[in-house]
Amino acid sequence: MYQVIREEYLGTVDNLYTAFKNSGFDNPLDAAMEKAQEKIIKDYGDIDSKVWESLSLEAFSKYGSINVRKAGSIRSHDNIPWFDDRHPTYSYFWPRYEKYLIEIKKWSRNTVGTIDETTNEILKSIGNPKSGQEFDKRGLVLGHVQSGKTANFTGLINKAFDVGYKLIIVLAGMHNDLRSQTQLRLEREVIGTVDNITGEKQGVALVKTGGTQIETWTTVQDDISTSNAIGIKNLDKPILLVVKKQKDVLPALIDLLRNSIKHSEISPPVLIVDDEADQASVDASGKNTDNPTTINKFIRDLLSLFNKKSYVGYTATPFANLLIKADANHEEVGKDLYPKDFVIALPKPDGYCGPDEYFNTTGYTDDNKPMFIRYLSLDDITILDKLRTKDDAGLFTEVPESMQEAILAFLLSVAIRNLRGQIGEHNSMLIHTSRLTDVQDSMCIVIKEFYKKLSNDLLYNSKSEYIPQLKSLYEEDFIEVQKSFEPSKQLGEFAWEEVYKQIKLIVGKIEVMEINGESEDALEYDKFKESGLNVIAIGGNKLSRGLTLEGLTISYYYRGSSMYDTLMQMGRWFGFRNGYMDLCRIYTSEDIAENFEYLAVVMSELRMEFEKIAKEGLTPEEYAVKMKTHNTMTVTSPAKMGNAESPISYTGTMQQTRSFEKNKEFFINNMEATIQFINSIEQQFKTSLIGTKYHIAKNIPSQIIIGFLKKYRTISSARIVNSKKIADYIFNMNKKNLLEKFNVAVVDVTKSTLKSQKAIDNGITQWKVNFGKIQIESAVIRSIDQDKSKGIGVVDIGAIVAANQEFIDIENRTADKKANIELRANDNPLLLVYPLHPQVKSFKKLNIDFNEDLVPVGLAFSFPDIVEVPVIDSKGRVKKEEGYIYNNTVGKGGSND
Repeated sequence: MYQVIREEYLGTVDNLYTAFKNSGFDNPLDAAMEKAQEKIIKDYGDIDSKVWESLSLEAFSKYGSINVRKAGSIRSHDNIPWFDDRHPTYSYFWPRYEKYLIEIKKWSRNTVGTIDETTNEILKSIGNPKSGQEFDKRGLVLGHVQSGKTANFTGLINKAFDVGYKLIIVLAGMHNDLRSQTQLRLEREVIGTVDNITGEKQGVALVKTGGTQIETWTTVQDDISTSNAIGIKNLDKPILLVVKKQKDVLPALIDLLRNSIKHSEISPPVLIVDDEADQASVDASGKNTDNPTTINKFIRDLLSLFNKKSYVGYTATPFANLLIKADANHEEVGKDLYPKDFVIALPKPDGYCGPDEYFNTTGYTDDNKPMFIRYLSLDDITILDKLRTKDDAGLFTEVPESMQEAILAFLLSVAIRNLRGQIGEHNSMLIHTSRLTDVQDSMCIVIKEFYKKLSNDLLYNSKSEYIPQLKSLYEEDFIEVQKSFEPSKQLGEFAWEEVYKQIKLIVGKIEVMEINGESEDALEYDKFKESGLNVIAIGGNKLSRGLTLEGLTISYYYRGSSMYDTLMQMGRWFGFRNGYMDLCRIYTSEDIAENFEYLAVVMSELRMEFEKIAKEGLTPEEYAVKMKTHNTMTVTSPAKMGNAESPISYTGTMQQTRSFEKNKEFFINNMEATIQFINSIEQQFKTSLIGTKYHIAKNIPSQIIIGFLKKYRTISSARIVNSKKIADYIFNMNKKNLLEKFNVAVVDVTKSTLKSQKAIDNGITQWKVNFGKIQIESAVIRSIDQDKSKGIGVVDIGAIVAANQEFIDIENRTADKKANIELRANDNPLLLVYPLHPQVKSFKKLNIDFNEDLVPVGLAFSFPDIVEVPVIDSKGRVKKEEGYIYNNTVGKGGSND
């Protein structure tokens, strides 16, 4: 009897909780549990108090413990939310979608709860479609690359139909593939499809049918065009359109809607969702008086047709959107798309692997991660550098060294996923080296030939040269990376024989495809949803925006960009990698990897800046979000950011050396330079012991630091942590009477690390160092058993600064990093000197005769955040601040700091 009562009680709670929540009830769980208890008493009479307690606890553990992540939001003073926490009733579309995500797609209640919470925040920020007043709302939603933005705006669309929006237009990128992909998803997850002949249901139709019907004027195959948009359409029912941002599509849509509005005398409330809102939508005319660029003009023209209109842009790279001229108002097409009413930052989803998972974004040793980056060989780079024009396509005649390894790595990743029980899942490899379709075509032909030879060799030649290569890659790379994960996240290790057996089973099931506008190949994952599609996708622009590569593990990427947004969007390796993150690899060059790591820090800082603005209650009209600049890359295209120039700046940053050359002369030079530097310091070094031993001297003239940096060598390819550039920066700041004194801390032994079991297991012993007038008890131990050096000619030891060391010279420091950053602004900059232990894995393999008089020397700097008066360009729309840019047409910009 208990089981019967339990199932009825929990089932009642489930139905009522969802109904009450979607009707805007306060405390919907309490109300549902109360009603469920009343029903049980009515059906079975009162029951034992302990049983009630057990049932209540079970219901609360299922619904009351949902961890909903909230969105950060800034909203204009005039944009007053049209509902508060008690939201309007969602009667059909949203409840159906919510149930579909939980019961059909098996998404966690935490994830779905977060979508519910964040879409409420967006919905309250756009116009009320049932209001008697006209409205014009412009907003921006900041997501993460490949993080589920589509699921979020699908939830928003479902809720918008529930509350009374009649026309919803989705601007789905620039290419047919992305538009078709979005159309198919919205047909399933908003409309709900039912096959006319078989009656087969898909998507939300599996949950419920029979409610309000949505009309769609676009299909998976067909966009709006002059051929299918001629005539008058009925506007008195809910309508969903998914269109491309192209100059032959938007005018046809505008004409169709203009004629339909005129004929029916109906101007329905419209919601325009702009996916990839930083692409094509932003005015790139670069001038304040001329006509806006084509797509921007069409979107503004489209909005001008309606009296009640809301525009919501979605992007993971908002740089261009945040630089839109805030007060632009063209006499024909009206206001620009600056998010004047709201900007909302979506929280990072559970299980998402983004820049923070691939790169060290804090700079501390605590943040050292498993190494997923593999540097391309000189052979690869030499070949790829030749492919500059379409006439060079024929120069790609063989698959180079690192590309071969990447393909072998893909075979391993598919095999291991199958052994883990992920059989039937999609598996993808990306090869992206050129935007030129001729180059892609030539590359595809050569790779197909190579793969055919490889697969035949593995199947029929037991003495194939690829077998030992695969074994070595598995044992020395894949297993090593898996071991570097936290113990709780490590997965079972398989014997090589099992992996090899699985490779032979799957090697013939992998297709090589060319994905571009000239090829007939298509990533039809839906057709292979039962068996899984295994594909090596070779492409360019089509693969760099929006289009999802399902089950992407191996990325071979050699296509730089001078713009943040373009480069970050090309990183298709970000996303959800549940159960196989350890198998992911990025094969690329050192320069590109360095730029991606820098961008990871940029995005991290951008979100922190946004959180600060939201916390202080500032509005999009009052404060322009600052964006960190780079010495070679630009934030976005110059046409979208005026005449902004960004000189290199280290203000407010912590910089550290983590890479070293492999030759002995490099280490000898730096050791000699360091000893000379320490001996030249006249100020007294005071020794302190705070877990780690330090030798600290203060108020050293910056000229001594500059002299040292000119003798000390960083690796030749270093762009940011470059000793000569840092010296130049200090010199230039001295001209402004800044950074005139430094503190210096020489890091010594950490006895707990030296005596740790890991150190003992790896043969790490005490290593004294003669540092001139300072004697080091034992060199600093970093990355004991991790070798992060995957490139040619470089040793990468990872971060060398421990979390407590950046502010070790500040006497009244606290445990709060933000407070310490403020204290640094009132103190000297700090130079940390690290005599590094040569017995760790990365250095030991060099076979250099390190001794007490020769060890690797690493450096780190903690620079104060110096706020200077910004330079205002009266002709441009962007103000320039040392190391940052921001929108000059918005409030006071960075001067609020």
